Amino acid sequence: MNEYQLSRLDIFCLGMTIKGAWAYSEAPDYERMKNALADIARAYPFLSGRYRMNGKTLAWDDGDRALPFSRADLRELSVADVIAKGDDVWSLVPPYDIKGFRNGSAGVFSAVLADLKDGAILFVQCAHALMDGDSFYGLVQDWAAATKGQAFRPRSFGGSPLPLPESISREETTRLVVEKGWIRISPWKMLKMVLGLALRGSSKKTFRLECSQEEITRLKKDSGAGTNAVLSAIAVKHLAARLKGRDSFTILLVADLRGRMEGVEEGFFGNMSQPVVAGRHINAGCGTEELAAMIEKGARTALEPSKVSDNVRLYVSASHYGLPYFFFDAADMNSGNPGTLYINNQLKFRACELDWGTGFPAYAFPNDLTDMIKFWQPTAGGPVQIIFAGAAASIAAR
Repeated sequence: MNEYQLSRLDIFCLGMTIKGAWAYSEAPDYERMKNALADIARAYPFLSGRYRMNGKTLAWDDGDRALPFSRADLRELSVADVIAKGDDVWSLVPPYDIKGFRNGSAGVFSAVLADLKDGAILFVQCAHALMDGDSFYGLVQDWAAATKGQAFRPRSFGGSPLPLPESISREETTRLVVEKGWIRISPWKMLKMVLGLALRGSSKKTFRLECSQEEITRLKKDSGAGTNAVLSAIAVKHLAARLKGRDSFTILLVADLRGRMEGVEEGFFGNMSQPVVAGRHINAGCGTEELAAMIEKGARTALEPSKVSDNVRLYVSASHYGLPYFFFDAADMNSGNPGTLYINNQLKFRACELDWGTGFPAYAFPNDLTDMIKFWQPTAGGPVQIIFAGAAASIAAR
């Protein structure tokens, strides 16, 4: 029996499902996919594991590698029909059994290939506690490579590379988080956060803003910033124009920590993404180009290896000691007039280019996690969507 201890980042994602769906005009070969999944199961044996609540571990037997992959009949629907469903596409298949995963009765992975009248749609759903976006999409891409008979290099999975929480004392951790301006989570702020999530943040409602490749290219040239900063600036300006009395924001960008801190390799499989503060109280009254340049500069500073390592050490230690501090204000993020914006760029996963040997998908659907703002490209070469969710969706739609 093998066992893996979940990290602090894993536990934070314990109740979440990470998923993806892809509609194809030419259906992939189910039998080839099924045979290739056996290769994936051998390369990633922990996918057949079960969560053990008492020890917060995942346990698996090397001899138990079957992964659930079924076929469904949705031939009453066309590819155009499922694309038109948008956020409701997930109603076409049973949801991942996240409750079963938490009580140890369900595995990490599940997939369904459903036949359409003129193609097929693939659904893959997994426990977020074992993987972030980089791991999830990398896993599905490995499966596609195996289906096409191509070699793939499995990612490493083992002990968490996060620093030990005891590396900083409780007293020193408290001093540092106060010095760095972390937010104290008072009982009132906790209640406000819970109410905000219940009323706004947990909503699956989204609002999409499309940005053409031409517009993105122009703004990158004029600002000197990258795609992430340019799209972030567009998103911030869109919300700022719809909020009264709000002209500055704290901007958080989700960053992949692989290769950014000592001991965390590029090929690590698991949860290794965390938001970083790209700027506090950034004034959004300037032009989009200037705002993009400020966000780019703030992100580069926040992602310096020494800063990333220090912030992760503090996060792990503060969580270990149960200190009532956090590095951003989640209660403010889910309010009706947010000054904290949480942005997740998912363009690097290239989900719109997932090919099983029958070509790119006609449409790639994003997960339905309630990221405040995320960037997504549903078709290869097409426009990018800025997707606002929860409280931000209601504001963006005004």
